Amino acid sequence: VVTKIDMCPPNVLQETLKLLTRILKSPGCRKIPVLVQNTDDVVVTATNFTSERMCPVFQVSNVSGENLGLLKMFLNLLSTRVKCDASEPAEFQIDDTFSVPGVGTVVSGTLLQGQIKLNDTLLLGPDALGQFQPVPIRSIHRKRMPVREVRGGQTASFSLKKIKRASIRKGMVMVSSRIEPKACWEFEGEILVLHHPTTISVKYQAMVHVGSVRQTATIITMTQEHLRTGDKATVRFRFIKNPEYLKTDMRMVFREGRTKAVGNITKLFPHVSAVAQNTRHQRSAKKAQQDGGKHSVNPQNEPQKASKRNRRAKKMPDFDDGEGKEIAAVGKSSSESAVQSFSPSSPSLPTSASTTVAAAAAAN
Repeated sequence: VVTKIDMCPPNVLQETLKLLTRILKSPGCRKIPVLVQNTDDVVVTATNFTSERMCPVFQVSNVSGENLGLLKMFLNLLSTRVKCDASEPAEFQIDDTFSVPGVGTVVSGTLLQGQIKLNDTLLLGPDALGQFQPVPIRSIHRKRMPVREVRGGQTASFSLKKIKRASIRKGMVMVSSRIEPKACWEFEGEILVLHHPTTISVKYQAMVHVGSVRQTATIITMTQEHLRTGDKATVRFRFIKNPEYLKTDMRMVFREGRTKAVGNITKLFPHVSAVAQNTRHQRSAKKAQQDGGKHSVNPQNEPQKASKRNRRAKKMPDFDDGEGKEIAAVGKSSSESAVQSFSPSSPSLPTSASTTVAAAAAAN
């Protein structure tokens, strides 16, 4: 569908149609483009659309409404490809988020399968750690009217309880707990390069579109050394910001600038959330192992290095309590005997001499 034909110059429109026709006829795509201009073209393209070789091209204007009737007629004539079963576990794809005053956080999108009723509890995620948290459905709106349930294939809006809008992003899902969802950092897909100016190699980054998921991914490995226009290969990608919820056989678009590639997801590499939770414990354990147990407690039989206080105490003379008391008693008795022997009443020494001896004994 080529839009904005009311404001596009005729020469730019013709160049765009030529480029689109060349891409559709390229060896990688091999489609037959058909410009739809009347109701007869609509009937022919809708009837042969299941062959997957014919590609109708509509030129519309959302402002003037030109050719919008032909596009709606074509969509109504198409047969239903997927039959939804209400017994399947619910899977809701979030396309947009809102913050409504007085209501709270509102998410809108498409219910891919199953059935969602009012007050049901679903798993919302994945977050930055790849985890899913339970959220109850407060209210359901479809085409601006409150409803009690929605079925697979329908679009709807849900009001969520106790959830901030900042914690929700486009590409997240709300699924039933029966699915046991797992987020993926890496996935493998078979892609076809529709156009690339030079060559694509490992560590090349581009925007990946899978359903409502839109995130930059890096090429980790490829079955070929280089990819050029028209090449097919099995490529392993890794998201650079957040893990995403994906399923096998989902269609994907790989683009960057003028680079365009399409393909399908063939293999998933689930992300284990417990690893993210225990990252800090693993780092501390690894650091302790590298240090060789420097900070661990020494065994009792292993000599320990004396502390600063103990080293200072070792420099002081160490006496036993009993020996200290004996030394003090001996010193005291010696001084007393000296004083008594050289007292002033002694006739052998003068008073001044006995006083000097007593003072010296007391000082000792």
